[in-house]
Amino acid sequence: MNTQLHKFFEKYNLKEKDKFEINQIFWLLPPDKQNNILDNFDTLAFRLEQQHKEIELERRILVWDVFSDIKWLYSKYN
Repeated sequence: MNTQLHKFFEKYNLKEKDKFEINQIFWLLPPDKQNNILDNFDTLAFRLEQQHKEIELERRILVWDVFSDIKWLYSKYN
């Protein structure tokens, strides 16, 4: 593993899945693209965190919708 990449993983406390996927993709890229990732890792980490927050919000909304539907069905048939 690239030592600088490993340092970024520790610094930004990424999820294990994200670390794995970034590492897999990183080694497939040409050197100039690898350097681009390293130079802009703070932006990458920020975007990943934002996406995880959006996914969590959507998950909560879906769970709430399901709960509301169950509650409505329960009240309708009981």
